[in-house]
Amino acid sequence: MRSYLRRRLPDGHTASNMVQDTFLNVQEHPETRIHDLRAYLYAIASNLLINHHKREALRRTETMAPEAFMQIVADEPSPEDIVDVRLQLERVHALVQELPRRTQEIFVLNRIEGLTHADVARHLGISESSVQKHLATASPIWRAACAR
Repeated sequence: MRSYLRRRLPDGHTASNMVQDTFLNVQEHPETRIHDLRAYLYAIASNLLINHHKREALRRTETMAPEAFMQIVADEPSPEDIVDVRLQLERVHALVQELPRRTQEIFVLNRIEGLTHADVARHLGISESSVQKHLATASPIWRAACAR
């Protein structure tokens, strides 16, 4: 049995421990009726071997060179991305400032705050069609801001 386990394990020490564990397992369950002792012992040893390989697979970790950590993408935006977004926001703000005051208000409530047309209408005390007309006026500006 030791040679059977030794062929399947990297070191003799682990194989010897498993042989011992196999016999301990039999000794701990004296009530078990065994018809073929040899087959029973090899079945126990095989199961211990499978469990050992599973534990080793869980325990195994991959090593990574320190340089590889530099290639991992951070969850935060790069300084360039931050500058790009700020410039884009400044353009949108400048374009919105060119709109009439009421259209600005409707645009901000709908496109920035996320209110529906009905919610904007209720909030400002105007009709939904009025909200839609104001947003139609703002649409070319919105498209221009998003296209840049």
